[in-house]
Amino acid sequence: MLRLKVGLIGCGTIGSSLAQILSREFPKVAQLRYLCDHHPEKAAALQRSLKVKTSIASSLDLIRQSDLIIEAASASISGDVALQSLKQGKQVLIMSVGGLVDENIHRRLGKIQKGKLWIPSGAIAGVDGLLASSTGELKRVRLVTRKPPQGLQSAPYFKTHPFPKLKNSQEVRVFCGKASEAVKAFPQNINVAAVLSLAGLGPHRTEVEIWTSLRYKINQHEVFIESDSGKIQAVAMNLPAKENPKTSQLAIRSAHALLRKVFSNIRIGT
Repeated sequence: MLRLKVGLIGCGTIGSSLAQILSREFPKVAQLRYLCDHHPEKAAALQRSLKVKTSIASSLDLIRQSDLIIEAASASISGDVALQSLKQGKQVLIMSVGGLVDENIHRRLGKIQKGKLWIPSGAIAGVDGLLASSTGELKRVRLVTRKPPQGLQSAPYFKTHPFPKLKNSQEVRVFCGKASEAVKAFPQNINVAAVLSLAGLGPHRTEVEIWTSLRYKINQHEVFIESDSGKIQAVAMNLPAKENPKTSQLAIRSAHALLRKVFSNIRIGT
């Protein structure tokens, strides 16, 4: 059986973790061949750490030469990576899901009838239930996220809004709005809102709240779903990745689980 040639765009915490997983768990079905990063030194460092031989390539060359493209870079490029990959009939796994919520990108993706787009659930629970509920009458989808202040302070939202002055164990809501607004205001923090949007009511009807407190030590995402089949409430209390406290370990493991689905003929879950 021919192995899929895999190209990785983004060699940070998530990308590096997925590169190691690919070479360790899927050597018979996939071969990591190409690396790309906006910071060449990151790609070079990852290349040196791998036991498999890889080449550093531009994103365009990587997409052209790969069978499966994994994007783990940023929402600013993920939409274009998805478009270019699908246009060439490739499989593409997108980690920076916020980049797919843009109306222009989403509309163009819907017109492409070749290739395959994979989107992991990320750091939340309840996506299977949401997908099942959406086959009937989906009434409301709400996400309540709680994050430590250090995980939010660098968000673009706080360039135009003051960061709250926190006292003791006080909980403060820093954002309340639609997912379409949240993914722009918190591009590195709220990919989960984009996943819920694509699986359910869309970015303009998916509700998002973000809270912070000095007593928060982990990231927590609570999903509320209402439909004609009932109500679902799912809570994920995520430990941070050891390599980067801004990344939830579950986000990496969600992509790991999706890769198992990509490479297997047994697929469990909706």
